[in-house]
Amino acid sequence: MIMEKPSRYGTFIGSGTEPEQEFNKHLAVPLLKRLDQRLKESRPGSDESDNLVFIKNAVKGICISATVKDEGNADFRLSHQELDWMLRHPEDKWVDYLSYRYRFKVYPQLRKLTEFPLHLLIEPASICNLRCIMCYQTDEKFTRNKKHMGLMPWELFTRIVDEACENQCQAITLASRGEPTLHKEFGKMLRYLSDARIMDVKINTNATRLNEKLIHDILSSEVSELVFSIDASTKNTYESIRIHGNFDKVVANIEKYNDIRYKHYPKSPTVTRITGVKVNNDQDLEHMSYFWKQRVDHVVIKNAMPRWDTYENAEMNIDTPCTALWERVYVWFDGTINPCDVDYRSFLALGNIREISVREIWKSPAYNELRNKHEEKRRSVLIPCSQCPNK
Repeated sequence: MIMEKPSRYGTFIGSGTEPEQEFNKHLAVPLLKRLDQRLKESRPGSDESDNLVFIKNAVKGICISATVKDEGNADFRLSHQELDWMLRHPEDKWVDYLSYRYRFKVYPQLRKLTEFPLHLLIEPASICNLRCIMCYQTDEKFTRNKKHMGLMPWELFTRIVDEACENQCQAITLASRGEPTLHKEFGKMLRYLSDARIMDVKINTNATRLNEKLIHDILSSEVSELVFSIDASTKNTYESIRIHGNFDKVVANIEKYNDIRYKHYPKSPTVTRITGVKVNNDQDLEHMSYFWKQRVDHVVIKNAMPRWDTYENAEMNIDTPCTALWERVYVWFDGTINPCDVDYRSFLALGNIREISVREIWKSPAYNELRNKHEEKRRSVLIPCSQCPNK
């Protein structure tokens, strides 16, 4: 079983593809030539020039680091995700993509603040059809409060995407507290993002609603990554974790996706991934890797976070700043802008896009005060930051 270095995004445990071999054989040389050309065109000493040097070293397989305040080093390595993206997209987009990925992965570790979030997570729906044992959807203070439950209006969605385009944001994820495919206009949302030419669009879904129409919507929109939230490879274990889920139906839906993909979209750039949550010892990771890598491109597992009622957790006594504060923002279905989804009841809400832009919020005094408290090792005064293990 292949294992990569664990991260906050999970640990890679298996793959149905071998992107490293393909990359080394076909992509590395032309990519290095394009990096050299871009370096010649960039201004020496500029951020762009420095970033390209780091990227070039990563392509050569050199372990590289950048200095991180008080924390040591921030590494940039080419992951399966980057390699797969380049294998599936035209050569003239590679350098721009890696430049974005470098900023995405390294700048938050450096606590280097960009003019606009590097990553927008848009919530089409806060409602969900499952009640997974490790999820905040089991918290009735959340699910029974009508102000937390709803679907994003179309005009709000387009306003967010338009602002992202204006500010050259290249990473948008459709997901957050609920199941995004429950939105009746989800396919329309995907087409809008496709027309906007966002470089890296990701969907997180439990795959329970993956019907033929939705599959065509996903594949024709050429999203970058389709993530299936599945934690097991046997019916009993899956259904003991994903309450109200039907394992056989989920497997059939993913196999239907593959059938349509191979028949109608053989050159699809969309990468599929299982991302599971490790919640108990009944989950056989070896079997999970074997079973799912025959059906998806990559399989990832991450440890469960104690967030079925974050606000009642014991304090974690962590004083390391959370890198998410320099990377992303969440926009809930009603326009509320929040720094993370661990705070699913919006104790730390920073405003609403109906009244203020994402860009204004991102560099606002309120957001900077939140970052400052983390940098000053005062997470303990913030709820739920004091109860969260993320760094």
